Amino acid sequence: MKRLFLVRHAKTEVIRYDITDFQRNLKERGINDSNLIAKKLLLKDAKPDIMISSTANRAIQTARLFADILEYKQESIVQLDELYDGFTTHEFLGMLDQHGNNNDSVMIFGHNPSIEYLAFNLSVEFYEYVPTCTVIGIEFDVSDWKDIEARSGKICLYEFPKKYKQ
Repeated sequence: MKRLFLVRHAKTEVIRYDITDFQRNLKERGINDSNLIAKKLLLKDAKPDIMISSTANRAIQTARLFADILEYKQESIVQLDELYDGFTTHEFLGMLDQHGNNNDSVMIFGHNPSIEYLAFNLSVEFYEYVPTCTVIGIEFDVSDWKDIEARSGKICLYEFPKKYKQ
């Protein structure tokens, strides 16, 4: 059994003219939401064997906050530029096979629309909106990452901040 956690980065500062989109940082709300959702994952024992993040500031900041709470070494977070621009489903599965190795669970930190697109294309039944700081867990009944096929995963987790806010 392989488990994939797709994480959309948390809430960021607005687009500004003095920095690039790539340089945008998390807002205080994004930091708080990351801590909230990471703690929910910890309670559900949804800890990854490996974390892979886009190199954009907001994604790696989200990954580091999750890492602290999920007891994962920040320096072990794999950073991939390709997650900023997005993968096709086929390219993404190749990346999982390359980086997943002998790990049973992989957590990916990225951006929309890619996270939503991948959740839809990799699972049988995902049709949800993906707000910032959403985590989508998908299980695959395979023993090797290379054996995953599109539309074959089952959603095992769907967490987002507003679920816990009144």
